Amino acid sequence: MKRVLLPLHGYIGWNGGLDLVRLLISAMRSETAATKIDLHIAFPKPTATQRLLLATLRHWREWLAGTPPESAGNQSGLRKTAEDLVSGLSIHSCTNDSNGILSAAIECNADIVFPTMHPLGRHAKIKRIGYIFDFQHRYIPELFSSRAQRNRDRQFSRIANDSNGIVVNSRMVARDVARFLNVKEDAILAMPFTPYALPWWFDSDIATTQMRYGIVGPYILICNHFWKHKDHATAFRAFAQLNHTHQDLHLVMTGDPIDHREPQHFGQLISLAKSLGITDRLHFLGLIPKAHQLALLRGCRLLVQPTLFEGGPGGGSVYEAIGMNIPAIVSDIVVNREADFGPISFFRAGDVNELANAISDRLAAPLPASSPDDCAKNGRLRLEHLGLEIDGYLSRILQIGQK
Repeated sequence: MKRVLLPLHGYIGWNGGLDLVRLLISAMRSETAATKIDLHIAFPKPTATQRLLLATLRHWREWLAGTPPESAGNQSGLRKTAEDLVSGLSIHSCTNDSNGILSAAIECNADIVFPTMHPLGRHAKIKRIGYIFDFQHRYIPELFSSRAQRNRDRQFSRIANDSNGIVVNSRMVARDVARFLNVKEDAILAMPFTPYALPWWFDSDIATTQMRYGIVGPYILICNHFWKHKDHATAFRAFAQLNHTHQDLHLVMTGDPIDHREPQHFGQLISLAKSLGITDRLHFLGLIPKAHQLALLRGCRLLVQPTLFEGGPGGGSVYEAIGMNIPAIVSDIVVNREADFGPISFFRAGDVNELANAISDRLAAPLPASSPDDCAKNGRLRLEHLGLEIDGYLSRILQIGQK
């Protein structure tokens, strides 16, 4: 049995990072993988200065975006989510830096660190797998300053050069890691599309959650942060086209309203909604607890994912929707095509008419039959497959260099 240290450093500060950690933990704790992997968690404790800086930055961005504070998106809210996520595991508290990861690795006598967003340095003897999310800055450079592009390239190079291997969320990013960072293909783990559902995802009552957020009647759902590349604008325009045929339909949205690259973007979307005359049927919920988001997902007619760029197929919300057998309409960008099973359909990215027609067609079709037990069972099988892929990959990395 190999002892694996999973550091939360870098993941704990954003909801998408915690979703990835949830997937990895669920896979490595699946029935067979759990007999091969002894999983430990490095839990970072930021200093008082770091906490103050993060809180100040968050408040400043909220002020720029003109949005109220989001308890689910602040650092204390994210830390509470992380604590719940790793409850019951072997946890090693440490400083919020590479030295903290190394001290936790020594404390638990880890064989390998998987996956880390922090280079551990040449002096570190332990094997480690780096994590790289995507190369959006190479494909949509206009969304990044020149400095941000350079910083991303520099950080990714440091991770690649420091690591014994790289894990990514898709085959597309795996190709990019080989292309841009010259990492050998056999050192890269491209995780397969793994939609799943955990039993607790079905605990929250749908009607109670809808009432909590003032949602009445049928609705479609978007679970994305309000970042420019998520392309809410196309969804708004498509929704407006449905005014005459689906007058009782609402559009519900969850996610962080702050785009740190363009803080005014959320306000621009509000202005667009007003110009389209759809504000009375839009629900901007912001960052909400995970259990509430999952209950709203279970109660929707379909999920819409209009994104122009992702590091994994469809992003986290598509994994969750397909895992619970909920229809999803997804932009046809290359990475999303890796979502190759389940009640999913595609539209041409940025095409308002195609999206409107796809929504209308899906609304006219019956909802796919599903039960919580079936969804959880299918999820266990997929997580088992991923867990064994991770175990096999880590075994290969650990064997390299051994006699």
